[in-house]
Amino acid sequence: MQQYQHNINLNQPEHEQSMNVYQPDQLQDKKVKNNFWGYFLTSAISVILTVAIIFGVLISVKGDELFSNAQVNKEFSPEKSQIINIKESDNRSDELSIVFKNTPTNKKSLEKLQTIFSIVQNDYYEEISESKLIDAMAIGMVDQLESPYTFYMTPEYVEEMEDSMSGEYSGIGAVVEQVGTSFQISDIIEDSPAEKSGLMINDVFVSVDGKDVSEFEDVTMLALNIRGEQGTKVVIEIYRTSENKYYEFEITRASITNANIRSEMLTDEIGYVRIVEFNEGVGDNFVAAMDNLQEQGAENIIFDLRNNGGGYVNEVLYMLDYLLPEGELITEIGRRNGQEFEITENSDKEMGVPEDMKFVCIMNKNSASASELFAGCLRDWEKAELVGEISFGKGVGTITQYLEDGSAVQITNFYYNLPSGINVDGEGLTPDYEIELPEDLRNMIISRIDPDEDTQLQKAIEILE
Repeated sequence: MQQYQHNINLNQPEHEQSMNVYQPDQLQDKKVKNNFWGYFLTSAISVILTVAIIFGVLISVKGDELFSNAQVNKEFSPEKSQIINIKESDNRSDELSIVFKNTPTNKKSLEKLQTIFSIVQNDYYEEISESKLIDAMAIGMVDQLESPYTFYMTPEYVEEMEDSMSGEYSGIGAVVEQVGTSFQISDIIEDSPAEKSGLMINDVFVSVDGKDVSEFEDVTMLALNIRGEQGTKVVIEIYRTSENKYYEFEITRASITNANIRSEMLTDEIGYVRIVEFNEGVGDNFVAAMDNLQEQGAENIIFDLRNNGGGYVNEVLYMLDYLLPEGELITEIGRRNGQEFEITENSDKEMGVPEDMKFVCIMNKNSASASELFAGCLRDWEKAELVGEISFGKGVGTITQYLEDGSAVQITNFYYNLPSGINVDGEGLTPDYEIELPEDLRNMIISRIDPDEDTQLQKAIEILE
């Protein structure tokens, strides 16, 4: 692995223990990572392994610009379908038609579509334009596929996803997860308005500014109503399951910067790195934190991945490359432009840590996607043991095509296997030591839990001592 020089600013939060906090894009001498991760990095199309229903819960391989619609649409547009084409009508220049391959199955399906189109156009209680109906058909086409990770994204959704992964936005600082039709808090950012107001992990949203959450189609629409300009207020009603009570909070929005790496020495020989999420810049901050811990004498490291919903896959692979010798990291198997592909990503020979360094990864049910890739790969290499709960279970990926109006379509495109050949989708990673937190600590922010009472952390320390 190449060696890099960094200028690092370390912030000391107001805790009893001294912890290094690395902010996104904090490194002043930011390097350009080696572009050796294969096909998905060299295309300007984002490749996402995403839980979809969780904010910030996604793995993505991105090109130079994450949301460069013009570049994606004009230079990297997908191949035209050989089955369907759009053309002007042969008889009238003011008409367009969609031409499918002439098969009995297609003919029957199109006749059904034509009938439904006419029924809606003629008998729906409000007049609807043809363009709106066409948009509805396009959205329905992807939304009705079996994969829950294939869906249409409005321009607002795209913007929300970009903000979530940048590490900076204006809001209250709560990470929200959709569970069925409910929206609950899966994590809270330290010192954020959400924490200061008294919101807790596992609180379930009831309403936002008087609007019942049942009116929100998905978690992104909920977030769009919660986020707003810095200094403005939002009223949130929640249900606290642990107390069987409803609470209402008036919260003032603020600028949120979510530090993606926190590190400290736990003992003379054991270092601790909490990876909050694998967002942009986390790889740089991770290397800086690891170098700093080794300078302080760390011989083994605990990686805390609890409530880490994921992030960019190129960041994860870069971090794994720092930790591991030359060899296989991940295999992606899928389809692109009608052709099957199988790609194996490998680390190089250079490592940033001694070969005998050992790790423990702490996980819980909210550890997803990139977290599972990171921990699973380290365990497959026999470098790490896992402590905590069975992880979320997300082992497929998508490509995201950006459209001219700022919207996008996300398509499940591939599944990935860990070096051992296993796929975690729907299963998650089962820890080597399955340990739960004490019940009275389960709603707390991880960083606020007393280390002496953190049963999962204490087990990790025990393993490495």
